[in-house]
Amino acid sequence: MTTSRNPMENFFTPRGVVVVGASTDPTKLGYGVARNLLEGGFPGAVHLVNPKGGELLGHRLYPSVTDVPDPVDLAVILIPAPAVPPTLEACGRRGIRAAVVASGGFRETGRQGAELEAACVEIARKHDIRLMGPNCIGLVDTHLPLDTTFLPPPGPPVGNVAFVTHSGALAAAVIDWARGQAFGFSRLVSLGNQADVNETDILPVVAEDPHTHAIALYLESIAAGRRFVATAQAVSRKKPLIALKVGRTEAGQQAAASHTGALAGQEVAFDAAFRRAGVLRAGSVAQMFQWAHTLASAPLPHNDRVLILTNAGGPGVTAADAIASEGLRLARLTPQTVEGLRTFLPPAASLHNPVDMLASASPEQYARALQLGLEDPGVDMVMVILPPR
Repeated sequence: MTTSRNPMENFFTPRGVVVVGASTDPTKLGYGVARNLLEGGFPGAVHLVNPKGGELLGHRLYPSVTDVPDPVDLAVILIPAPAVPPTLEACGRRGIRAAVVASGGFRETGRQGAELEAACVEIARKHDIRLMGPNCIGLVDTHLPLDTTFLPPPGPPVGNVAFVTHSGALAAAVIDWARGQAFGFSRLVSLGNQADVNETDILPVVAEDPHTHAIALYLESIAAGRRFVATAQAVSRKKPLIALKVGRTEAGQQAAASHTGALAGQEVAFDAAFRRAGVLRAGSVAQMFQWAHTLASAPLPHNDRVLILTNAGGPGVTAADAIASEGLRLARLTPQTVEGLRTFLPPAASLHNPVDMLASASPEQYARALQLGLEDPGVDMVMVILPPR
C-alpha cells in the first residue's frame, strides 16, 4: 500500500502512475497516455492495466489495479464511463489518493451520465481520493516531466506560464499553437467537469511551483465564488493571475452549460469578483496569453510612469491617450536623459515624452534610447512602438 501523502501533491509529483485502460492499439487513447508517460521522460514508476494482459512498450499489462506494485500515487483512468465507479473503488482499496478520469460520458451527456458522475464523487470521498475530471485530458508538468494526456507528441514547450482550463480541446489547441510561438508552459491542467477538483483547489498547488511565474485560466464558471476570491487573493499576491471567463452572452452561457454542465453566473458579479481577487480579466485567448507571457517574463514596475519610444508621431499620441485612459502617467524625463538623447537623434526628433525618433530611426538608436529610458529614475515602464515603414 502507498504511504499517506497530500493527494493534491500526487497530481504533480507522483512517485508512480497507473494507467487504467492502457491499450496496445496505437489508435486508442489509452495507448497515447501510456506512450506519453513511458517515452516522455517521467522519472517515476509507470504501471499499465488492461484485463487482457500482455505487454505494451516493453512494460507488463496488469489485469487490475489491485495487482500493480508500489509505488503508485496517481491513477489515470480512460475506460468506458460505466466501468469508472468500480475502478475508483478498487483504487481506493489499493490506497491511491489521486485520480484523473479522462473518460467522457458523464454529466455533460445528460441525467444518466450525471448519476454516474455523482457515484464517482461518492466513492472518491469515501476513500479520500481527489478526483480530476471526468471528461478531461489530464495534466502536464513540463519540468518534472510528467504528461498524463493522450495528445500526440511532442508535448507543450517548456516554459514559465501555467494554464488551467475547463476545456480539454482548448488545451490541445493551445499546445499546438505554442510550438510555433516560442511560448512555453510550466504546468497545464485540464479540469473537465470538475466533479471534485476545481479551479480553486488547483490554484495554490500550481502557484507553489517554482517554475511557474504566471497563471492563465480559461473558465466557463466558478464552482465556489467566495472561496475562489479568497484563494485568488492570496495567490495573486505571489503570482499574476489572468483569466478568460467565457459565457458573457446568452448564447455563450448556453454553450458553456452544454459543454461541461456549467451554469454561468452574472457577468457583473464576475467582474467584481475578479477585481477583488486581483485577477486580470482578458477578452480573448490571444490577449490572455500575451498578458501571461509579459507578466511571467518582465519584472513588475514600481510605479505608474511610462516612457513612449516611437518612430512616428501619430502612434505616440495614440499610446499617450491609451496610457492615460488606464490610469497611468507619462514619465517626465530628467535633463540628463534629454541631453543623452540629443547626442544621437536627429535635430527634428522630439526629445520629450513621447520620444519621436522619426521614421529614419535605426535599431541602434532604438537600443540606445531604450537604455537611457530604463536608466532614468523617473521612468517605471517603457512602451516601444515600431510602425512598419
